[in-house]
Amino acid sequence: MTNVEEFELLHPVGLRIARALTEDALLSSFQHEQLTSTDMHTGWVWYRLPAFAESNLVIGVSLGFNSGVLEQVSLSDTHPKYGTNWNTWSEERELARAEQIGSWLAGNGFAPGTYPWGSIWAGYDAKSGFGHAVVRYAA
Repeated sequence: MTNVEEFELLHPVGLRIARALTEDALLSSFQHEQLTSTDMHTGWVWYRLPAFAESNLVIGVSLGFNSGVLEQVSLSDTHPKYGTNWNTWSEERELARAEQIGSWLAGNGFAPGTYPWGSIWAGYDAKSGFGHAVVRYAA
């Protein structure tokens, strides 16, 4: 385990994605049509932010709020080279996508692992068929 500050990410619109982010701050940072939200009707609401380019990646970000508290950040490289629909899907591409986002996180000081503030996982999820990373803040 490394001694790293708590995970945070600055979205190009100027939004600081960190544990202290509130839903109100998120909603005031974007036009309504720029966010996609899914209310799970369990206390959880997920917001998908506009993707942004960084280096050779296209970073897709989804934020999971549980009863108004940011608990999870899902990250993925949404570059079209990994395919754009199920007709172009392959496990090999998803493994490469997972490797790319994990390497990007590590290069920014947030290698997958367990930290005092929470955890970061990056890999291929066979159940969803998707390669991505998940940041979980500890309670």
